[in-house]
Amino acid sequence: EPILFHYGERLRIVLINDTMMNHPIHLHGMWGELESSDGAFQVRKHTITVQPGHRVSYQVTADAPGRWAYHCHLLYHMEAGMFRAVVVE
Repeated sequence: EPILFHYGERLRIVLINDTMMNHPIHLHGMWGELESSDGAFQVRKHTITVQPGHRVSYQVTADAPGRWAYHCHLLYHMEAGMFRAVVVE
């Protein structure tokens, strides 16, 4: 099932990498605003890299209606299941 976002809502996404590999995670159509550990804005990015053994928090505004890909940028990770659809309605 796709992940449902409601148009205009602001979401905090938390990614936890419990593997020994980097994961460059990309959400099409929307910018991510990376946060520091205390929640302060750091930088706007399209691709958020999660280092091995780390947790990353970022915010997204669902301002692009439609169906969008959300995936790891490493092709063999996408093929192994690190791919979801996000629907903004």
